[in-house]
Amino acid sequence: MNEYLEQYWSFYHAAVLIFLFAGLSLVLKLIFFKRKRRKKEPHLSFKHWNNRFDSDFERLEKELHFSPYLPKEATKLLKKARKKEEKAEKSKDKEESAKTVSTIREKLKGGLKTVDVLKDHSNCVYVLTFIGNVMASEVEQLRDQISFLLQVAQPADEIVIRLTSPGGAVPQYGLASSQLERLKQAGLRSVVCVDTVAASGGYMMAAVADKIIAAPFAIIGSIGVVAGIPNFHRVLQKNEVDYHLFTAGKYKRTVTPFTEVTDEGKQKLQDDIAAIHEAFKTLIKNGRPDVDIEDISTGEYWLASQAKEKGLVDEIMTSDDYLSAKLDTCEVIEITTETEQNRIEKLIEGGTSLFKQWTSSKIPGVGEELEDVRQRFR
Repeated sequence: MNEYLEQYWSFYHAAVLIFLFAGLSLVLKLIFFKRKRRKKEPHLSFKHWNNRFDSDFERLEKELHFSPYLPKEATKLLKKARKKEEKAEKSKDKEESAKTVSTIREKLKGGLKTVDVLKDHSNCVYVLTFIGNVMASEVEQLRDQISFLLQVAQPADEIVIRLTSPGGAVPQYGLASSQLERLKQAGLRSVVCVDTVAASGGYMMAAVADKIIAAPFAIIGSIGVVAGIPNFHRVLQKNEVDYHLFTAGKYKRTVTPFTEVTDEGKQKLQDDIAAIHEAFKTLIKNGRPDVDIEDISTGEYWLASQAKEKGLVDEIMTSDDYLSAKLDTCEVIEITTETEQNRIEKLIEGGTSLFKQWTSSKIPGVGEELEDVRQRFR
């Protein structure tokens, strides 16, 4: 029995010692890593879409050679026909290239600067992705991406924004739509593609673009403003609790959670909401002058097919189809913002991403309304 106890305690002490040593090593490593590691600023990342499936095509072609589903003679005929097609395509490309070279040569001889020549011959499509939540937190990334494009994009280029947003706070989405307005002011063409939802503030952004494309079952609209705030005045009164609010300015506070709501206060809040709604309608009317603004600004939402009939959408198509059609004639480049993260930050980012997906599925007017006491207007 004594031998068993001695062995048990020796194993116990060894385990404790190993655990403490591992814990101390981890703490020292974290401290050292934190001192050595310099946090890098977010940076832009680029992905070229035109050749993204080339390696996959090559692997598939190799696999098909191992398991042919056509007779050898048929395969030979197809290869021969394909070679003729490729030869014709190369000849056509050569002619077009020669024509372009001749045109550029004439422009340069005429004294045109290289910068001005590139304006007419650039053929890039830049792809941005904006997934909005209630506070439009991705607006910071959007503003950097657009600031970059204003320096590199040419008038002949096109900026495609894949937009997903159920709307949210007015100031934040107003800023997001102003970022897209910067493209228009710079003479750059922008196209918004909506695959799932662009409602309320999301449509406020889309309306600024030169063209809006939406997938058949995308949700479009919800052009309205809502404010909601709970009031606990009667609860405090019942429990004999006084709440004192001090303000300077007649309308510094109108409706608050803890003070009695007056008719004058309610009317002022309603007037504020109406003023925001009018500004929202004006923005849409400027971007979509042919719509019946009173008909579409009721706060309702529609499927893309219905929205097209009302003039809110130009084409019914997924973003994939639209961008795939550009691959043959344009250089399609996706721009994203990346930040360097450690494992803990990546774990937190994953949880935040799941929460964003959940909040973005909340469409104003459908089911339960999202309310945030900190933000009175949405």
